Amino acid sequence: MAVTKRSNDPNYGIKVDYVDPKNFVHSYTEDPNFGDIVYAGHVKRISLQELRRVAGDQFTDDEYEKIAKTVAKRYQYDTTAMRAYLNDSKGRNEYDQYMVDVLDFEFLSVDMMVFEEKQSKYGNVGFYQKEENYKAPSNSVYKRSVTKMPNVAVYGGSYIMGCDKLFDYGIKKNVPKNIHDLSRTNLSYSVVATNLDGNIPKSMVDSCIGFADQLQLTHLKIQQAIAKAKPDGIIIDIEGLENVQLGKGGELQPLELHDIYEQTGVFYYRSKNPEGGFQNPPIREIGNNIRNINEFINLYNHYLRLIRDATGINEAMDASTPKGDQLVGVRQQAIAAGNNAIYDITNSSMVLFKKVCSDIVKCLQVIPRGSILYRAYENAIGKENVSMLNTFSDLPMYNFGVTVVKEMEEVEKQYLEQNIQASLAQKELDIEDAIAIRQLKDVNQAERLLIVRRKKRIARNQQMAQQNVQAQSQAQIQSTQAASQAKQQEMQMQAQIDAQAMQLKAQLESQLEVLRHQHRKEIEIMKAQATLGFKTDDQEFREKLEVFKEDRKDMRVGKQTADQSKLISQRQGTRGEIGEPQPMQQQEGPMTPDQIIQQAIQNEQGQQDNS
Repeated sequence: MAVTKRSNDPNYGIKVDYVDPKNFVHSYTEDPNFGDIVYAGHVKRISLQELRRVAGDQFTDDEYEKIAKTVAKRYQYDTTAMRAYLNDSKGRNEYDQYMVDVLDFEFLSVDMMVFEEKQSKYGNVGFYQKEENYKAPSNSVYKRSVTKMPNVAVYGGSYIMGCDKLFDYGIKKNVPKNIHDLSRTNLSYSVVATNLDGNIPKSMVDSCIGFADQLQLTHLKIQQAIAKAKPDGIIIDIEGLENVQLGKGGELQPLELHDIYEQTGVFYYRSKNPEGGFQNPPIREIGNNIRNINEFINLYNHYLRLIRDATGINEAMDASTPKGDQLVGVRQQAIAAGNNAIYDITNSSMVLFKKVCSDIVKCLQVIPRGSILYRAYENAIGKENVSMLNTFSDLPMYNFGVTVVKEMEEVEKQYLEQNIQASLAQKELDIEDAIAIRQLKDVNQAERLLIVRRKKRIARNQQMAQQNVQAQSQAQIQSTQAASQAKQQEMQMQAQIDAQAMQLKAQLESQLEVLRHQHRKEIEIMKAQATLGFKTDDQEFREKLEVFKEDRKDMRVGKQTADQSKLISQRQGTRGEIGEPQPMQQQEGPMTPDQIIQQAIQNEQGQQDNS
């Protein structure tokens, strides 16, 4: 049986306190979850200082003093501190350390909520809350109707046992309710029990008490056998000592021989007697065993196995070391058998956790914004978490359901790890996702997270693939555009080069034409000059030729005259012979007019010289 109590403390906020089941009282129930109890309470022991904090001004100082005296008399506390407080003018509360028993109790009651539907003179209809015993007037001018709605309320308080004092009694405030059923509520106690029969939970330990008693008796018998066990000893053969060298002292007593043996551990003796036969060693150890120790150990293990069979908690589950040759499957089967045996306990703990968490969630939702407690929870669990709890105003989080799960088993961890490794091998999961999945304690949440991360990974890969395809297509388009642009640029450059070449060619041709024109012009000028010069030279040549002809004619005449003079002189013998004119020097090849003129001038000078 397990009991917890949820309370709204003005100083600490929402609290969940453990309640010892032996101090818990409740109404009759057959429900193991205690869902139908109508009253409950528990006794707790607190100090008078805590009572002052909780009760506050509900009691006067005289009443607190009476409570302290009553508690001191009932529990036989030392009243020295009480007397010191009464005689002390400083007002110190030394008796605040006294402990008192307080009964916190709650019960369900049905209150009737009365509402009146009233029509005004303007035709409007109003809905007003009235007192419980309200009755509509019969002679009313306007139409009226009374509606009654039963409402389950929680009343409670605290009773100081033995002092006849009650405080904090009344209807409980800040009681969490479900938004879909405001007329119902539950007590602040969360209780679960296993094997509940006749309002009494049957404990598993009850079936083990007999075996535990037998274990205790067996343990006492083992202790008795160990206490009666004799220490290890030796056997000394007195007859055998006759053949043993005893030293200079002659004879030795058995106790002296025992001391020597214990101190040295060595004893010398003759193995043969005087007759020549062999003899046993004179000193032999006595091995001592505890009587019936093995039977007691077997009996102890027998009762221990009975306890394990009754509880279902075996060696693999109670953390004892299993055998080295035990297979893994056998151990897992043993752990599964133990889990089945304590299923009621684990299931009850899950139910208890769920009830407590549901109460806490509902209490957190009704905390007013701007209050000191709201700011305290903001500092404790974070501003975003508290705001998230208050965002479900239309549909509270409680209606979404609170689920409590336990940690994964080894088989579930192995199965989950196989799925993780398969997803990683197929590149459908990232390392970060695998780490986040392994950190979860619930296999269902881990599998759902694995599915979500895997789908996101696949979608991201598809998106990346599409982006890669788009990037490749864009790259191809860009490369094609770049190639076409490069080709166009190349064609433009080639056209520019061709245009420049044609322009250069045209410039060269024009310059060449200019040069040719100038050359032809110069040639024509030269031709004209040459033609004019040739004409002058021809005229001069003709003139010189005429002169030359005349000169030749004169030479011929002179020659003829010389020949005639020679002939006459020869005939007469009176004068010398006239010399013949010098012939012109022959030249290879045709002579130019200048050469001819020069030759003619030379001949003329020669003729003058002769003259």
